[in-house]
Amino acid sequence: MPFARSTGLIVAATAALVLLPNLGGPPLWDDDEPRNAACSLAMRGSGDWIVPTFNGRLRVEKPVLVNWLHLAGFSVAGVNETGARLSSAVLTIATCVLTAAVAAAAIGPEVGLWAGLVMATCLWTGVSGRAATPDAPLAFFTTLALWLFVRGCRVPGPDGLGWRFGGARLPLASAVGIGVACGFAMLTKGPVGLVPPLIALGTFCWWQAASDPGRAGPLHARLVASLPTAWRATRPAVIAGTAIAVALPWYAMVTVRTEGEWLRQFLLVHNLGRFAAPMEGHAGSALVYYPLVLLIGTFPWSIAWLLVAGHARHSVGGPARADSMGMRLAVCWAAAWIVPFSLAGTKLPGYVWPAYPALALATGAFIAAWIRRRSVANDTWMRVAWACLAVVGIGLAVGLPLAVRHYADSGSWLGLVGAVPLVGAAAAWAFQSAGRPERAAIAWATTACGTIGLLVAVAPAVAGHAGGTRQLFTAVPAAKAGPVPVASFGVPASAVFYAGRIAPAGAVPNLSGPADAAAFVAENPGGHVVINARFEEAFAMALPCDYGVLRKSTSFPTLQEVVVFGPTDPPRIAVDATRSSRH
Repeated sequence: MPFARSTGLIVAATAALVLLPNLGGPPLWDDDEPRNAACSLAMRGSGDWIVPTFNGRLRVEKPVLVNWLHLAGFSVAGVNETGARLSSAVLTIATCVLTAAVAAAAIGPEVGLWAGLVMATCLWTGVSGRAATPDAPLAFFTTLALWLFVRGCRVPGPDGLGWRFGGARLPLASAVGIGVACGFAMLTKGPVGLVPPLIALGTFCWWQAASDPGRAGPLHARLVASLPTAWRATRPAVIAGTAIAVALPWYAMVTVRTEGEWLRQFLLVHNLGRFAAPMEGHAGSALVYYPLVLLIGTFPWSIAWLLVAGHARHSVGGPARADSMGMRLAVCWAAAWIVPFSLAGTKLPGYVWPAYPALALATGAFIAAWIRRRSVANDTWMRVAWACLAVVGIGLAVGLPLAVRHYADSGSWLGLVGAVPLVGAAAAWAFQSAGRPERAAIAWATTACGTIGLLVAVAPAVAGHAGGTRQLFTAVPAAKAGPVPVASFGVPASAVFYAGRIAPAGAVPNLSGPADAAAFVAENPGGHVVINARFEEAFAMALPCDYGVLRKSTSFPTLQEVVVFGPTDPPRIAVDATRSSRH
């Protein structure tokens, strides 16, 4: 079914309202954002676009595409938070539009609009779509692969209802296009960019072939008999071969340049190792972790999850129409991401973000059906959903000021954000009572856009404004005149990025201890040292007498105190005779 240009514009504008305002306001936070950005900064300074490094060491956690995207962002917006996050925001906007296009082609244009709005205004889209991490590129390229599959598989329906999925073989051009998209996904996060999409598309084709009315026999016999048909229809060899051909040149170059060390650690430690056992404390229940993550991540649309699940269950069991086939594809796509990562030892919320387009499709299909064919049962449960939305609004009004109090003294007014879901719930209830479900749904979408937009654009900026490593290096006088050597010890990743902005070539060597710091200063006159404040006394004893603490700051959001040592005027007085004689 044609995808209306107006739908794409509405979805893109809504996503932009959530993702672009104050994009560079909050400092880089957590570990992933500054690690990725610092790696990109070092790549920019050295001119080496092949081997990723962080703090002078080989960075084996992620492939290189996110760094290339950061370099593009730096060239557009400067070496700052906006430059690091710009590519994620732009690609996430495109992902929301692709989600709308997938839903429109799979089921219908009204479902496409609602699916796109759901994807654009759920909480995790606001969080991860504004982060300088590989999650946004991975979500974009995998959703692009899904859209190319839908576009290649749809055929005119004989019942005149529009487009539906057929049993024909995937066109070769579509298979190649999917492979190219998966290849870029592999450059973003490795094998996970290819394996789950192949599982999802293959499972869907298998399901369709086994459900063919012309195929007789018990279920197990139909499954066995339909497997070759599904294999031929999906063209997995073409998809996989194309993806490998796209990703192989960089993987080969980094393997040669690092004598196999990067590839070995990436595959064995950060793929197989993460799947086999928890790493860095990121564990969770196989049955509870991701359902809870998805419940929070899809807020405020998750207030109707039970109704969405019921509608999806009814749709997949229906006759071979566009809505049932589209819902089957959504189920296969979501399961291909959620099930394997639920079984993995290491769990993080972002691992299943590529499943969100499928969840948005299911939610959009329910909203469109509720508007068209309201039932007493659904109306009753939707009132429960509005009540839940109001309760969340009260929770935000109380909880946000308390949460921000740890980082800033001026965030009590953030409780006003809770007024948005409160007013939205009241408006949706009133419109439903007046027999206008479409306006109730519009109020729901408006509430989602306002609530998520304020949460992600304002709250982190307020919390991170008062301190953090971003302000730490304003005390370095040489930074105003030009690059200054900087080394680090035991600091959070954000300190490495912000130090790299003033260091030559973005390089911030990692020190082994106080003696190494003294040697660094001796080799780099006027250089600065940034360290964990717990080791301040030991480093003060080792550094020259004309070195002192220029500034202290607390990292965001880890609350780790960091200090910068540099030349002082006048020189500080030695603290004991031994140290005085040494200097």
